[in-house]
Amino acid sequence: MATLTKLKQEIQFNGRLGSLLDALKSIAASQFQSLERAMSVNPPVFTALETIAGTFALEQLAHPFTQGEGPAGVIVVTSDTGLLGGLNQQVVAAALQEYRRDPGELFVIGERGAALLREQGCASQAFPGIQDSGRRALAGRVRDDALNRALSGRLGTLTIVYPHALSFSVQRVEVVQALPCTAWFEGSTVARGVRSGPVMLESSLSDVVEYVVWSWLGQKLYEVFGLSRLAELSARAAHLEGSSQELGRRGRTLRLRYFRERREAIDRNIRELFAAKSLFSSERGEL
Repeated sequence: MATLTKLKQEIQFNGRLGSLLDALKSIAASQFQSLERAMSVNPPVFTALETIAGTFALEQLAHPFTQGEGPAGVIVVTSDTGLLGGLNQQVVAAALQEYRRDPGELFVIGERGAALLREQGCASQAFPGIQDSGRRALAGRVRDDALNRALSGRLGTLTIVYPHALSFSVQRVEVVQALPCTAWFEGSTVARGVRSGPVMLESSLSDVVEYVVWSWLGQKLYEVFGLSRLAELSARAAHLEGSSQELGRRGRTLRLRYFRERREAIDRNIRELFAAKSLFSSERGEL
């Protein structure tokens, strides 16, 4: 009876935990859909900025944003929330692969990502995790810090590594080359050069390039942070779904074990009753 009681308690706990997981899955799905509707991805902004940059022969400009020579800077976008499976580990692994080509600076978003980098023996400039209401301000802080280091010559390249939700159930780690800005045109259909006539500049070409890169990286990080939040919610829902399925398998195993133990207990009681009845009948016969 003690075994049956324990199994029954485990089945009840399993059921309550399953209900909790279902509720968490519903919350993650609702947050994903809400953020997806609110997300504003603006490709024309990037097309316009890249068109401006493509007007000039950037490869011939001696500027830290165009040369691509020097240590690598990597912006690592991770999440501080739980129930993400191995998504943070995948992002950090991809970021370290970029960083170790020519170690320079690591800029990590999220304390959990910073902790993973410390475990790998890598120092980093840590920023707080992404909050939906503070994405724009955080993007500005990270951009200013990274570009100032590039301008000072401490960085030659700058890469963004982040998780991207291909769908509600599938995530993939993406790598974006931010510097040198000549990398923007790899695989791009943006026209290069001026079609006709000279270009009149009020500011110096270096100032124009710096402003274009500053605007491009700020907008890119803002969108990347939003896409990362979508991937975070997607990964959480996928992890919860896997846990729910595992819990369902465990629940079926517990129920089968419970009914087997109960049937064996009933059979044992019946045998004991028949044995007692037979013994009682034998004793009465002898009397």
